[in-house]
Amino acid sequence: MSIELEYALEHKNDPAVLCCRMEPGEISHHNLEDPAIFPDLIDTGLLNIDGCITIGQALGATLKETSDSLTPLTPAIVDNIQDPDAGEAADAEEAPAEEAAPAAVAVPAGTAVSFSGGYVKLYIAEGKDISIEFPV
Repeated sequence: MSIELEYALEHKNDPAVLCCRMEPGEISHHNLEDPAIFPDLIDTGLLNIDGCITIGQALGATLKETSDSLTPLTPAIVDNIQDPDAGEAADAEEAPAEEAAPAAVAVPAGTAVSFSGGYVKLYIAEGKDISIEFPV
């Protein structure tokens, strides 16, 4: 099962293994298996992570060939292996700019957007009085 980006970043030093079949292309957190299940797979002989790159190195790298689920990502099948430490330096430099004012969203006439109690409430008068609420 694929992992979330935050979880992938928390486990950037763990081995990178595909969670499902993947065609050649850029590797994202959606393509990676949860490293918490690796000990059981290794013990049963279903997984061998020798020579495997880390999740931090795999994120943003390019898979060279179609690979099946539970394939350990190694330099032999991955191009453009990332330097996870370089990303942290870039994120630190960009962080102040991101914390500036959020971008304004154009809202059509007859539409109201409000934020309250952990929900976004969207009311659209045009149409059939559409009202949408979802947690934030």
